[in-house]
Amino acid sequence: MKPDRKDSRSPFKARLGAATSENTDAQPPIFSFEMMAADTGYSVNCCQNDDQAALSRQLFALSRLSWRDIKSAHRHGLGTEKMERGSIKAPLPASVTEDVTFLVLRFNGKKAMIGYRDGRTFHILLLDHKFTAYKHG
Repeated sequence: MKPDRKDSRSPFKARLGAATSENTDAQPPIFSFEMMAADTGYSVNCCQNDDQAALSRQLFALSRLSWRDIKSAHRHGLGTEKMERGSIKAPLPASVTEDVTFLVLRFNGKKAMIGYRDGRTFHILLLDHKFTAYKHG
């Protein structure tokens, strides 16, 4: 007997009242570390245990909100802000094209997760756990 699924590629049942794929602002984010380079000084394995734990808790909290809620929240809480490419001092993966709009989400106080959004997915590129990844104004 096959499970009742909206999408045969997904191992999970579709949530009742789930938003359409065209309206990603109404959906919660999905977080990806696929584009994050290891051992750059800005990756998960470069963070101390307390930062890793705080990151996990923050991703869990953010995954309970819609993108709309995140966009309207305070930038130093559960919200986000845009960042200019020229402000970033840390090396970016070569796969990141010039047209990418960078966003910052926070973890463990004001430490920054720098990445970009593609639909529902937030691709985390850098974890600024030492406040050295970008020019602080």
